[in-house]
Amino acid sequence: MRRIHSFEFEDQAWLPRSIHSGVTAFLQFAVSKIDLYRSVAPLLDQAIRRSRATRVVDLCAGSGGPWLEMRDHLETVRERRVAVCLTDFFPDPQTFQRLQDTAPATFSYVGEPVSALDVPERLSGFRTLFSSFHHFREDQAVRIIASAVERRQGLGVMESTQRHPLMIAYMLLTPFMVLLTAPFHRAFSWKRMFWTYVVPAIPLIVMFDGIVSCLRTYTPEELMALVRQVPGASTFHWESGVRRLGVLPVGTTYLLGWPKETA
Repeated sequence: MRRIHSFEFEDQAWLPRSIHSGVTAFLQFAVSKIDLYRSVAPLLDQAIRRSRATRVVDLCAGSGGPWLEMRDHLETVRERRVAVCLTDFFPDPQTFQRLQDTAPATFSYVGEPVSALDVPERLSGFRTLFSSFHHFREDQAVRIIASAVERRQGLGVMESTQRHPLMIAYMLLTPFMVLLTAPFHRAFSWKRMFWTYVVPAIPLIVMFDGIVSCLRTYTPEELMALVRQVPGASTFHWESGVRRLGVLPVGTTYLLGWPKETA
């Protein structure tokens, strides 16, 4: 199944903020309940240590990503050797603030838009992207990797979607999951309830974008092919693969890189 870079509603600036936040709230809920990234946590923890970073800069953080769970899974974060700064092109300061309130010494955030394609130099640290790298076309993906290499910052890409029939079949069920779980998503909102139950835009967008996300997701081989296009990539150590979710033939795709001289 070849990669298809198609349209996603979540990428569109015109999408009403209440709908966008409703979509990310469900994704946050699903990630937390399933603990999607637990299997890749030991590899990410090792990469952060080897990069000798004192901060993680999470790009495209959405509604906080998996950090409530990852804080417990990553020894570097749990022991406060590494802080986590949340950023997004469509930041949600209220949600970020709630996460910061759970552990002020660990979490901080940037309230202004931060593009993964143009990370400010002041935001140094190990860069992570959870379930967001597939949003970028090949040339943009190469730019993200190249920026990390040029700035000598470690990089971790983790994707919970795959171009696999089982994963696409799961996406067909997500509207029912949104309808069942919406009242329990963080930051209750009547607008979100309207766009869920009166006009079911959020459930349908979750399904549509989920299927497209699967079709957009890079394989480990494709991720390494992107790396090979980056000047100076050979000065980094790179690992890519898939960590399965139990016995299922699907799991978390990852790409990890850090400067060789700090390994």
